[in-house]
Amino acid sequence: MRLSYYCTSPSCGKINYIKVKSDNRYDLKDEIGEEFNERCKHCGHHTKKHINRLYGEMNMTLLLIAFLVAAVLTVIVWYLGYIVGAITFGIPAFFWFDQKKRATDFNKMMID
Repeated sequence: MRLSYYCTSPSCGKINYIKVKSDNRYDLKDEIGEEFNERCKHCGHHTKKHINRLYGEMNMTLLLIAFLVAAVLTVIVWYLGYIVGAITFGIPAFFWFDQKKRATDFNKMMID
């Protein structure tokens, strides 16, 4: 899961990402505090954001890696003659549902 926020500059408004690994806002509050200072990567606008303004998104890089590993495992198992190799395509589905659930749970929870 990646955490993102929107730039508050009137001329920019683009998405920025922060490099913090946290599954919920309470752990994030312990790690970086209730507010954090961040500079927009696009326009350079410096702003102070509350952690409730962060949004969780699925990490597509992790899903791509899972898909490639599953494809390689499927080819290897099918080459060995086992039809059970089709089950290895469940690996990306597991990562997809896990990332989706983590992002949804993060976005539902807010700090008072």
